Amino acid sequence: MWSACTVISARMIRDDVSPAPVRRPIGRLPKGLGSSEAPRIAKRLGSISGGLVLDVATSEGGFIDTLMNTLKDYESFVGIDNCASYYSVKGMRDGRVHFRAKRVEFIKMEGDDMGFGDGSFDTVCISYALHHLDDVDAVLTEMRRVLRPGGRFIIQELYCDGDKTEAQKVDELEHEWCAKIDNLLGITHRKAFTRQQIRGFADGLGLKDIEVFDADRPMDCLFCDRNRQCEDPKNQAKFHDSIAGVDETFERMKDYPDPEVRKRIKDEGEMIKKAIARSGSAATSYLFIIGTG
Repeated sequence: MWSACTVISARMIRDDVSPAPVRRPIGRLPKGLGSSEAPRIAKRLGSISGGLVLDVATSEGGFIDTLMNTLKDYESFVGIDNCASYYSVKGMRDGRVHFRAKRVEFIKMEGDDMGFGDGSFDTVCISYALHHLDDVDAVLTEMRRVLRPGGRFIIQELYCDGDKTEAQKVDELEHEWCAKIDNLLGITHRKAFTRQQIRGFADGLGLKDIEVFDADRPMDCLFCDRNRQCEDPKNQAKFHDSIAGVDETFERMKDYPDPEVRKRIKDEGEMIKKAIARSGSAATSYLFIIGTG
């Protein structure tokens, strides 16, 4: 079991070989992305010194990348994941390669039973993962425990209610289909929560100075070379990526023992591909919450 001292020692060893943190500048943004909440969230993060950061349910560390590009500064990151599926195992393996020689440690660990001491981290965060947890309250309570007094608690989570574009509705449809496949394979994957439910999780943690941003464009789009293409949800490059993603997801069903279930899932996937061709696909909206412990 890891302790806070173990993590700090690992960070200090990394310091000998890691470059100083460098934020990636945000270039000129397309109109839709520029007028969204994403730049405002990034600006707010740019005023926060992250210190020692814990990212829960990290997989390949995608949110760590986002925070590296947006936080004012940081000491180091620890990403934990229980590696419950092949994809999370692969994600963590890929993350270790992607962040090699950087101030990042990946640890296989359960989010509801962490091997860290109280108040071990200056910042704790969880991104797009609440709906993957068996017990949301238990994980958030553990995150609150390992956050130092006065530290930052960050939640980024997609929601299912509110007005959505047709392209976002397609993304939601695909998400529900992916969740169905995960559940058939024994992996927890709920339908997305409502905004009220997500805010309720945050309110139950006893945080101070809670800030809530309601956004319809992902923050990682700020640093993506293809963000102009994605202004159009029917862009051909995006279209082909979306279709390929559906096919790749269905491949996970290849060894499922019930052929009738496989056929039903495949037919639903074909319907989603037709919806992508008709309306395109765009990431659904999310809440970004920052609170102080």
